[in-house]
Amino acid sequence: MLWLALATPTLAAAQAPATRPNLYVYLHTDAKSANLESGLREKLPAVNVTVFGRFRDFEEAMTTARPDALLALRALVLSQNLTVSLQGVRGNQDWEPYALLSTGAPMADPLAGKAIGVVDLLGRRGTQDFVAELLGTPDVKLKRVTKLEDLLPLLQVSAADAILISVAEVKSLTERSRLPLARRDLPNGKVGLAAVAVLNPAVRDVVVKAITSLDAESNRTLGVERWRAP
Repeated sequence: MLWLALATPTLAAAQAPATRPNLYVYLHTDAKSANLESGLREKLPAVNVTVFGRFRDFEEAMTTARPDALLALRALVLSQNLTVSLQGVRGNQDWEPYALLSTGAPMADPLAGKAIGVVDLLGRRGTQDFVAELLGTPDVKLKRVTKLEDLLPLLQVSAADAILISVAEVKSLTERSRLPLARRDLPNGKVGLAAVAVLNPAVRDVVVKAITSLDAESNRTLGVERWRAP
């Protein structure tokens, strides 16, 4: 899926000069950070890849050393006031459904006042707005984590009433837990898949060619099957 649990690079690494276009990646999936970054660097030799695991580090780098291109969830790309240059697609859709997972029975209404666990996608305020839109209520208490694997413990210790994940991740999380997990689909739970924005027009062709040339395994790691122009 949607989201990569990634290693946090040093700011110095993010700022290191390179003759190749600099591509920042901020996503969350089950992929191990070291494997993800080394894998992308191997598959994208024409691009200098930097992977971020925490929104705070990503945000700082975007402020101090903006990249030539960004690969992230479409919601994050748009939140940076950037234009999507390539959109990831799975099947015939450029979005995927999200759901709430809770223990016992599916999470019932009202959702207002509930504690919801979520991977930090857009920073404190951005993630709050993101979740509020999906759930249809602004009155939720977020429990933000940096990695997908940190969501289940929130349910295990009753720190959250439910966790918010993509439907594609439900099977994986359910298989890891002995808890009786129940799913509630969200009528407004459509979230755009990974997208690419090219900030530097001079390297657009290089970046687009590199991303669209990724093999099937790499695309699956990024939660997509292929890339297309928006």
